[in-house]
Amino acid sequence: MPKFSDRRRFLLGTALTTAIMLPSISYAEESPAPDKEIIVTGSRLVATGNNSPTPVTVASVETMLTAQPAGVVEGLNALPGLLGSINTTSNVNTGGFNTLNLRGIGSLRGLILVDGRRVGSTQNQGQVDVDVIPQILMKRVDVVTGGASAAYGSDAVSGVVNFVTDHKFNGFKADARGGISGYGDDRKMGFGAAWGSDFNEGRGHFEIGLEYSDSAGFTRASRPFLNNYASMVGAGTAASPYNLVYGATLNSVAFGGLINSGPLSGMMFTPNGTLTAFNPGTPTSSSAINIGGDGAYFKGSTAGSALVTYRSMARLDYDINDSLHAHASLIFTKFKQSYTQQNPLFSKIAIAYSNPFLSSVQSAYAATIAAQAAGSSFQLSKMDLGLSPYTINAFETYSNADVGFDGKLGNFTWQAGYYRTESIQSTRNNAAINLNKFYASVNAVNSGGNIVCNASLTNASFANCAPYNIFNAGDPRNAAAISYFTQVAANTQHWTTDDFNADIHGKLFDLPAGPVNAVVMAEWRRTSLEVTSNATPNDAIDCNGIQFNCVNNVNAVRYLGGGGAAPLPQRTQRVTEFAGEIEVPVLHNLPFVDSFTLNGAARYTNYSTSGTVWTWKGGAVWHVGDQLTLRATRSRDIRAPNLYDLYLPAAITTTTYTDILTGVFNPQQPQLSQGNPALKPEKADTLTFGAVFKPKFIPGFSLAVDYYRIKINQAIVGIAAFQPATWASCVSSGYTGSVCSLYVRPYAYGSPQYATAANAPTLLLSQSLNVASLSTHGVDIEANYAGRLGSHPYSLRALVTYQPTLRYDQGPSGVVDVGGAADGVGGLPPIAKWKIVADAKFDVTEKLHVSLRERWRAGLRQHGTASLAFAIGDIPAVGYTDTNISYDVTPNINAYLNVQNLFDKKPPVFASTGGQSQMNYLGGFAQGDDIEGRYFTVGVRMKM
Repeated sequence: MPKFSDRRRFLLGTALTTAIMLPSISYAEESPAPDKEIIVTGSRLVATGNNSPTPVTVASVETMLTAQPAGVVEGLNALPGLLGSINTTSNVNTGGFNTLNLRGIGSLRGLILVDGRRVGSTQNQGQVDVDVIPQILMKRVDVVTGGASAAYGSDAVSGVVNFVTDHKFNGFKADARGGISGYGDDRKMGFGAAWGSDFNEGRGHFEIGLEYSDSAGFTRASRPFLNNYASMVGAGTAASPYNLVYGATLNSVAFGGLINSGPLSGMMFTPNGTLTAFNPGTPTSSSAINIGGDGAYFKGSTAGSALVTYRSMARLDYDINDSLHAHASLIFTKFKQSYTQQNPLFSKIAIAYSNPFLSSVQSAYAATIAAQAAGSSFQLSKMDLGLSPYTINAFETYSNADVGFDGKLGNFTWQAGYYRTESIQSTRNNAAINLNKFYASVNAVNSGGNIVCNASLTNASFANCAPYNIFNAGDPRNAAAISYFTQVAANTQHWTTDDFNADIHGKLFDLPAGPVNAVVMAEWRRTSLEVTSNATPNDAIDCNGIQFNCVNNVNAVRYLGGGGAAPLPQRTQRVTEFAGEIEVPVLHNLPFVDSFTLNGAARYTNYSTSGTVWTWKGGAVWHVGDQLTLRATRSRDIRAPNLYDLYLPAAITTTTYTDILTGVFNPQQPQLSQGNPALKPEKADTLTFGAVFKPKFIPGFSLAVDYYRIKINQAIVGIAAFQPATWASCVSSGYTGSVCSLYVRPYAYGSPQYATAANAPTLLLSQSLNVASLSTHGVDIEANYAGRLGSHPYSLRALVTYQPTLRYDQGPSGVVDVGGAADGVGGLPPIAKWKIVADAKFDVTEKLHVSLRERWRAGLRQHGTASLAFAIGDIPAVGYTDTNISYDVTPNINAYLNVQNLFDKKPPVFASTGGQSQMNYLGGFAQGDDIEGRYFTVGVRMKM
């Protein structure tokens, strides 16, 4: 049978769906009337998306749950403008929390709201994990895909995502679901229930919702396509272009331990302590990476993190009188996320030839060991499978309390309220390595016929030290040592936000074309962040009695595996804002002008940490007639540096790094990162214009096409030395640019040792600076059609995003255009030029409903840095098909079967240039691609 490409399969499926439905159309259904409640539209005055000058996508909860029953957030992640957002199946080196990323320009540049209120930061860098938002009472999600800072404040650069709850829910509803992947793993279950009722003759209303969900997660080992040990080797130059290899291993590290120096160099220990020759495998163009052989590679890391979530929400509304209404709401969420990261890796640690655990080696080597000088040592590199891989738990407790009043004052409507959000997130590594204790444990000596830690003989601080047999994983004595030098390393991030806000809006006066409406707003907000930890980069190091490896200085690494953090005493940011907006009807009931309206807004914002900024917006909506609407917006938007950007304490962490200059591989490369109190707000200029077409000759059809262009100046960017693009910029500057100072080396440029192994970096630097500019442009297309095939209703919808460029000018780090590329700027997802989501729904009978969804992205270039050379082609396009079949068992009960990735499509292979030495731990796929495979969900929903 011939095979179809993903593009052809997508087009064929769409064409067949259309061909089946269109010939038998009777009369198309009229589109449903727009929701009468105010939609977040990028304006505080415009009540519906059709009248908004800024593009809006309104996603109903019912539609999203039909396509993706796992939850509303999972449904949002499928929207083209949000593809590539971080989720639980992203590369989980950072946990895989659900953070939305509009346009791919960063999760911190989009504003997340619940019922028009800020959600409040939940992550260490200030992002919002939208998993904290309850879903059982949610009605829809409004996605504004344009700048809206003048209307809603800082961070609305790429747009706004507003989760809207149903404040008038009456009755009872419940849902239950369970699922499993085609691989027999990642079991998921979820339950939810909500109740609401009016009281006191309708003057009051109360509602409450409770939810529970449990996802078991899955490992990389469970997916054959993630176990190819892929690595992008090379240096990215014409002489040594990057190339993708499979079966990659680390040629200087062995699972049992590889001797890297001395007369036994090139010998390795087997897991039971036997010495044997090391097979390095086949060399590649990267000096640290070979193919095959006995070299080590990572095992056991997580592909999809496990997550247990409890969510709840309650709301009370009451009409005090005809002109005064009060409300109070409370959100409370707890979750636990679990995932596994790397295996512990020790590189070139010094081991004494007199170590008593060496007494068991074969006699052929014992004489060589005994002949070495007293006090001498050899270097050993080991990926220790006898130790637990780093296992991480993240515990989140989130609350949001909101109280307010609203009412009428003459022709005006006003509201005033207060809300407080609080997030406490604790991240815990259950198997962190305390290096001070580890170095003491491997420094074993014989004392009175007993094997002990050398430090325990002279230093009371190490009295409990247990010696570790690093050569033999099966030694039963190792249990005590492992218990001694492994520990729980934890940190807690505590974010709070207090917000007082008020606004008044209404009609100022009438013009011939209609009423002039205006709104005036005021807001005062205080945000605080505090970080505590039991394992900090500044913890004391005691080297007394430890003969090897231990170094006591500020750059010394204290712990392996993460979990700890630099403590941060409470820091506070206060924000004062005043804003106004006006809507002026200019023309009405003229030929080719059903109406023409101008909209303008301005906002004054003062940050206690970074000064005063102004934002503004001007827009126009031209209703040419019933069939055509034109709209345009021009705005100045901002993203102010948050407390993490400003005050992150200087901290030393480690990363697995291969230095391009010297070829030296260091699995424990020290890296210094810190905040920058001198940061200023980013300033973005956004232009959008488009059209909405609803032709009468195709009843039920609508088409919206919008162009956008965003240019951000003073962009806050973290310039990190470990990124290949950063080193490429140093090279292009002739090794003299300021970016070269991010690599702390023993020898300066021009010295004979500059490009030798002796000049490997001792420290990599990373810091956020206002040195970048960012620009992107593209087109969003939304097409909808609702009709009937005989007596059977159906609907078609397509969401298309074209984004050909996303250009980062990182100042001293050079220019990277990640538009259409899979890699380029750390922390940004792949940005496919074309992204499409198409839905078809059909009612087979009054009770049986079928829907089909296609998710597709275009092919991707390997990297956004033009100067990097590759010996391989682009990453292919890929598409995934989902289907849902539901049946109305009774008028109040609906049962369904949902299959995600129906054809079990595997993601194309991708390996990042920055992750050469992280085979089978990170990478293997482009973020946003489906790595779970075919997934089955069955469930039932009830509403009474």
